[in-house]
Amino acid sequence: MRFASKSALAAQSSALKKESYDSAATIRRQNFAGIDDTPPQEDEEWVTTYMDIITLLLILFVVLLANADFSGSPAEREELRRANAILHVLGIDLQTTTDDELLSIGNNLNSEFSAAGLGDMVDISSSPGSLNIRLNDQILFRSGEAEFIGNSADKVMEPIVDMLNQSDYNISVEGHTDSVPINTPKFPSNWELSSARATFVVRYLISEGVASERLRAIGYAQSQPIADNASAEGRSQNRRVTLVLTVPDAAGVKDE
Repeated sequence: MRFASKSALAAQSSALKKESYDSAATIRRQNFAGIDDTPPQEDEEWVTTYMDIITLLLILFVVLLANADFSGSPAEREELRRANAILHVLGIDLQTTTDDELLSIGNNLNSEFSAAGLGDMVDISSSPGSLNIRLNDQILFRSGEAEFIGNSADKVMEPIVDMLNQSDYNISVEGHTDSVPINTPKFPSNWELSSARATFVVRYLISEGVASERLRAIGYAQSQPIADNASAEGRSQNRRVTLVLTVPDAAGVKDE
């Protein structure tokens, strides 16, 4: 009986040890099962927050520019142009704002010319990114000449000069003639006449304070008619000087 009891005790002890080992193994498996072997990843939530802030700042910037007063000094307009250049680099287009400004300038000039009784001698039109001010040659020059008539020319040029000195647009001055040939010692052809008229207008604008780097003169002679040269009325329309205002190229902005 004592032998049987010892055997029973040994068996019981062995069973207890096995149960203890099994429990320990189970605990170890449970502990290791809770461990994530995946390498830790960086928290990217800050990137989303950062991009949201940048987007909001850009929207605010665009709204401020869209509501800016474009009638300020040339220095203020230069700052706006620089801001426009920055947005251009970022891929944000302010063309709509520019076109609205040009349209407003054109409407103001039309009102001034109409009030002065010059509406029939001036035609103003706009296209995306530019404003065209077309002046009939009769109000500026005598036939076959390239110097201003006097009071009538000053009367039509004064509001244009005021507007140009309050803006930073580039100005192309284009001279055009009808198809009637000219052959004088001073102007052997319409090319010389149209170029001389455009150049005279440019020199006048410079004398009135418009920066020379914003200007250029182009003579087209009879190559770009807007009416039929077969009639006197058509030839009168073709004899013209056109000022084309365009926005300075953003790539041309220079640091002071």
